[in-house]
Amino acid sequence: HESEDCVVERNLVIDCDSGICLGNSYRPEGVAVHAIRCVVRNNFVVRAPENGILADSTRDCAIVHNTIHDPASRLGRLIRLVHDNDGLLVANNLLDGPDIRVESASQVRFVGNVAGGFTDRLADPRRGDLHLRPGAAQALRGAAKRLDIAPEDIDRLPRAAACDVGADESR
Repeated sequence: HESEDCVVERNLVIDCDSGICLGNSYRPEGVAVHAIRCVVRNNFVVRAPENGILADSTRDCAIVHNTIHDPASRLGRLIRLVHDNDGLLVANNLLDGPDIRVESASQVRFVGNVAGGFTDRLADPRRGDLHLRPGAAQALRGAAKRLDIAPEDIDRLPRAAACDVGADESR
């Protein structure tokens, strides 16, 4: 807790209980916010049953251009938002499985996230390779608008103005 201006990017998380967490449910006395102005971008998360990506007690943070694979998620928490998350942006994430789980009353801005069954459009999700296959559907390719906070993809390749959903910008 008490993190400010952190960037969490280009990680591969496989078979971990919780993938990437901004904050947690325990708040020590006197701590109102765990993470301020932090960005989680361009990550691959595979089978993280408790939370793929969690935002819990944040302010002015962003979760953008991540790809999360867990179509059989028993808790449905590929992206999970809990408690206060004022000013949170959740944009252009590709969820191979259930949609975003919102357990927060905060005003969160959602833009261009896609959830559903995409396993066959990913290179090798069992091994953590969540790059888009060349034949990925148009619903994923060029379907998002490039964000200033994520000008590159997971491989540090530049994103086009009309870019792909998720961490990988296909070529």
